[in-house]
Amino acid sequence: MSARVGKLRSAAWLGWQIESNWADPFLFVVYTVARPVATALILAGMYWAVSGQAARAQMFAGFFVANAFHNYVTQVMIGMGWVIVEEREDYETLKYVYTSPIGMINYLAGRGLVKLSLGTVSLLVTLLVGWFCVGVRWEWGAVAWIPFTLTFAIGLVACLSAGFLVAGVGLLLPRIAVTLNEGVAIALYLACGVIFPIDLLPRGIQELTLVIPFTLWYEALRRFLLGHGSSARLADVSDLAMLGWLALSTAVFSVVALVGYRALETRARKLGRLDQTTMF
Repeated sequence: MSARVGKLRSAAWLGWQIESNWADPFLFVVYTVARPVATALILAGMYWAVSGQAARAQMFAGFFVANAFHNYVTQVMIGMGWVIVEEREDYETLKYVYTSPIGMINYLAGRGLVKLSLGTVSLLVTLLVGWFCVGVRWEWGAVAWIPFTLTFAIGLVACLSAGFLVAGVGLLLPRIAVTLNEGVAIALYLACGVIFPIDLLPRGIQELTLVIPFTLWYEALRRFLLGHGSSARLADVSDLAMLGWLALSTAVFSVVALVGYRALETRARKLGRLDQTTMF
């Protein structure tokens, strides 16, 4: 156990150095903060341009909060996919990672933890912008802390699992995997109820999104933090059922993701893709 923790710590330290590109810490903090601030202000401007703030304040708060937590999906899922591209194409060190004592699973997990920390910074900055600049607030005493904490933790497990699956796809595909990663993140952003309720999606797609953990994650986070969700379809689902549904879908998704990663990695080994560069 201590050996695995040591490997994760080494991978996280190396991941932090790579993420910051060995830059001055102050400059890296400015870079890290600028993106979520810009995203939050753009979202607020877009929403206020097409709807009345007073009439839709509650709905806007729900979408703003979901957008804030979507930073984890963007940072971790896309980021872990980028790890494969960087190590194979940019640094040409992927084959050395595979042969090193740390192992690929531990290395990806360590890099994923760094992505989680960056996602936390983006989340806090976005929520602070919402609280002080655009009026997205909630009653601290009304927050369901225990269900909220459980929901938050389960969602992080789903993000890391998705990261492993995306990394596995990156092993099998050439550099175009980056485009695929970005496309999946955008698809989840649009389909899982981040900026509009899933009730607006066509029948069939609604049912499909309900088996994706992130749809339930965003809805549960809104419900336990703000006191209300955004989907009329999920309004009759009790809090306990929502939490259990989220836990079950995340457990199934995590198993599928890890098994899928192993299968994709094995396939990439057989095809000789681990050290195959495109010189792009």
